[in-house]
Amino acid sequence: MTGRTHRRGRWSVLAAAAFTLAGTLTACSSSPDEVGSDAKQTIRFVWWGNEDRAAATEKVVKRFEEEHPNIKVQTEFSGYPAYVQKLTTQIAGGNAPDLLQLDRPTFGEYQQKRQLAELTPYVGKTLKTDGISDSLLAGGEADGKQFAMPAGLTTQLFVYDKDLYKKAGVTVPESGWTWKQFATDMAKVQAESGRAGTTDFGWAIDWFESWLHQNGKQLYTSDRKLGFTEGDLEKYWSMLASMRKQKGVTAAEDTTKMDGSAQNSALVAKQSGSEIAYDSSVTSYVSTYQGKLGYAPLPSDSKTESGMAALPPVYYGIAKTSSHKDAAALLLDFILNDPEAGKVLGTTRGTPPNSEVAASVCASATGADKDTCDFQSKVKDKLSPSDTWLWPSGSSAVKTDFQRVYDDVIFGKSSVSAGATKVVENAKQSLGQ
Repeated sequence: MTGRTHRRGRWSVLAAAAFTLAGTLTACSSSPDEVGSDAKQTIRFVWWGNEDRAAATEKVVKRFEEEHPNIKVQTEFSGYPAYVQKLTTQIAGGNAPDLLQLDRPTFGEYQQKRQLAELTPYVGKTLKTDGISDSLLAGGEADGKQFAMPAGLTTQLFVYDKDLYKKAGVTVPESGWTWKQFATDMAKVQAESGRAGTTDFGWAIDWFESWLHQNGKQLYTSDRKLGFTEGDLEKYWSMLASMRKQKGVTAAEDTTKMDGSAQNSALVAKQSGSEIAYDSSVTSYVSTYQGKLGYAPLPSDSKTESGMAALPPVYYGIAKTSSHKDAAALLLDFILNDPEAGKVLGTTRGTPPNSEVAASVCASATGADKDTCDFQSKVKDKLSPSDTWLWPSGSSAVKTDFQRVYDDVIFGKSSVSAGATKVVENAKQSLGQ
């Protein structure tokens, strides 16, 4: 769910190592002979996500194959950790899929290690971008060239059990809480219901990034360096330690299971009454949670910065070594711009990136899709542009380490101060500072 995302899952040491190996090998590789899009061929398309995303994507692929009978699409999806580990291994072995799903850390890694095909030659031809905003397209750009396409538009949100909060006597402020008010109300939910007011959000660097923006900082600077200090992280984690002491957030044994998936969500398991997430996860929450859900902006002490941005939930890229780039670009354009494909995909990757398709989808949306559309409409004036939310090469390792260290903190193996220092030291090393 944290695409995100937000961290989509707990990364393994092997996956992080595979990034380095893949970068070494593919930077020296050349692309095989190209196969034209008119030829009979099979291409591979891979992504991660929950079952609702997979079912919708498979339907769109089938429609594409019907319109392009010469192209067969082999699909594969999994949870995030397994996806990253397998993909990096395939890239290292010269067997990368043709079309692949990316997030901010994997895009930063793959692009800077020259593992993605440049899409600029397709833009305005096979790939139509006139319906996609420049701010969304910018997330897939590097050095003035397009290397990935946004799969949609998402933003951060607070999702909660409406009935539980009502019974606890907690009213969700229309414009969001201050952090102090939020801590008080989360403890109240626990006292009245026995469930933590919210899932401990200290595990995911995504939510720390939102807090940093609320405080005039950012996770990474424009020159690809660390944008925060040990003191910043110590203050943030200390706030959560206080909430944990009051039982306003989940216990360590529940928090450590979090990996961004619905099946490991503390909210879905009813260990908490709410979670911070991306709105591209609303469809997963609605399909798996037994109860009525509400949605609100993130808590913030700033009157001008919500800590919420208009972000691509994920991107699509084409492998540099693919011999089916033309066909992969055709499929990518179909996913992004075909009106019927947009209706099928709904908001499983946020609202569609094409503004006309998004308007059509939202106009007739029901259920979880309508929830997502309505929320984005409600908070649109709170959203900042995505240009200060980009993640550089090395950020995947930072993301992994962030949760690993937080586990040590919440289980009492490390102090908050020592943990914050360790994160910063390791992050600088991962970023090559």
